[in-house]
Amino acid sequence: MKRFYTILSAALAVVAIMGDRLESFGKEVSFQSGSQQIKGYLATPAGIGPFPTVLFLHGGIGSIIGGNPSAVVNALANAGFVGFAPIRRNDPSMATHAKDTAAAIDFVKRLDQVDNAQLAITGFSRGGLLAFMASTRRQDLRAVVLMAPAHGRGALRRFLADAENVSAPTLILVAKNDTRQADHVSLSRQIHTGLRAAGKHAQLIVCPPYGQDGHHLFFEVRPSYWQNVERFLKSRLKPR
Repeated sequence: MKRFYTILSAALAVVAIMGDRLESFGKEVSFQSGSQQIKGYLATPAGIGPFPTVLFLHGGIGSIIGGNPSAVVNALANAGFVGFAPIRRNDPSMATHAKDTAAAIDFVKRLDQVDNAQLAITGFSRGGLLAFMASTRRQDLRAVVLMAPAHGRGALRRFLADAENVSAPTLILVAKNDTRQADHVSLSRQIHTGLRAAGKHAQLIVCPPYGQDGHHLFFEVRPSYWQNVERFLKSRLKPR
């Protein structure tokens, strides 16, 4: 009997230590974008909201999902944010994906646990480009994080012309050797330069080389860069 209580106490101790993490695991949800129903991953911190909220836009195109949306929303929730990652439709059109992004923002702003006054957007690769595009069109964002943003066949150049419309401070991250698929280092510098020239608050972090292809740095939530993301978001939003 004594051994039983010893084991039970140990198990309860583990649950107590891991409780916050267990409560913040994401769930799959769906929302409407035009006539299309789109799924996404939503994770909410433990406690009583409303909470500051961060959207994550994944990379990839078609059926390819670049990054790990479910892991990102869990990491955001563990940092005190509502995390939401929409999974774009397979349609490769940039205009369609921009509409899906706008619909995702509108959806998350209708949730009871979301503090609409504290909203941020992040994105990786194509998602980074979409996050930047959204930041030139909206005034309800408090922070923007771009991870190795893509060029979108000229879309980046077109939206850089609207850099003066960006109201939120922007953090840009890229690995030093992210030049295989495209020169994401140069693209990141272009955004940074464009924002600074427009008088906007922008910070560029060129991370150390990662593996053989620096683009893979952001395929997972890695402490080497995530600590910068979390620090920046917490400086602009106020998680409990």
